[in-house]
Amino acid sequence: MLRRQRTTLAVLTAAQQPVPSTELFKLMFLLGRETFIGGDDTFYEFVPYRYGPFSFALNRELDALTAYGYAKAEQSGPTSSYAITDLGAKEAKLADSDTMRATKAIVSKYGKQGLRVLLKDVYARYPWYSTRSELKDLIPANAPVLPVAQPAIYTIGYEGRSVDGFLDDLLRVGIRLILDVRANPVSRKYGFASTALRRITEKLEIGYEHWPALGIPSEKRHGVESSEDFRQLFMYYRRELLPKRTAEIRKVAERIATTPAALLCMEKDPRDCHRSRLAAVLAETSKLSIVHL
Repeated sequence: MLRRQRTTLAVLTAAQQPVPSTELFKLMFLLGRETFIGGDDTFYEFVPYRYGPFSFALNRELDALTAYGYAKAEQSGPTSSYAITDLGAKEAKLADSDTMRATKAIVSKYGKQGLRVLLKDVYARYPWYSTRSELKDLIPANAPVLPVAQPAIYTIGYEGRSVDGFLDDLLRVGIRLILDVRANPVSRKYGFASTALRRITEKLEIGYEHWPALGIPSEKRHGVESSEDFRQLFMYYRRELLPKRTAEIRKVAERIATTPAALLCMEKDPRDCHRSRLAAVLAETSKLSIVHL
């Protein structure tokens, strides 16, 4: 079991009663913000959503913890509440002592406030996460306006990122459209396969489009390992493949001109990714600058 999953069970154990899902997400958010646990780069990240900070990864893992009997979900009105099970309590005891102290402190400090008081407090101290809330009366006066990115050719890689942190970064920059330029949009990392990414971005009102013709075919990547192999691959992409993709390049340039968009691929460093070569061609076409996020 992952440490962050065991930490979730520790929070449910400390609560000693069913925790409404909205409240649980806020407790987990505060745990990451106000204790040492936030220094763990594998811990959950959050995006502004319907009721403040939300984690799609945490939501998915709560489903898994429930399915495997570590927690149980109880319907309470339109939402669910989560409670620890005997199996989950046993697993929670395996958390280290510092984690147990941190979870108890957060639950003790915030777990008895009542949902609206908790939300108002979180919104006031972390106003960015209130920007998409449906509870308009709780949004503080100093909440920022969702930005809109200035015209440019933005690119981004998801390597080493969680889907929540990745999408939060895009929202903070003001990106409204993801242009997926992977030939095969599959990923073992949660949230980055095409179907999952489209579903999540739709909830956040970020557009998603897949442009497979602008990727590098899988068969061309076979046996590519050394720096020289990659240099040759990117030369092929730039000199031979892209000249055959003028129609797609023109359409993508049109999309970038009308909507703040980011070219998406996997690699963290754009120099190690074909998206930087595509961005260079788009820059020639559009006369826009390139921004690697």
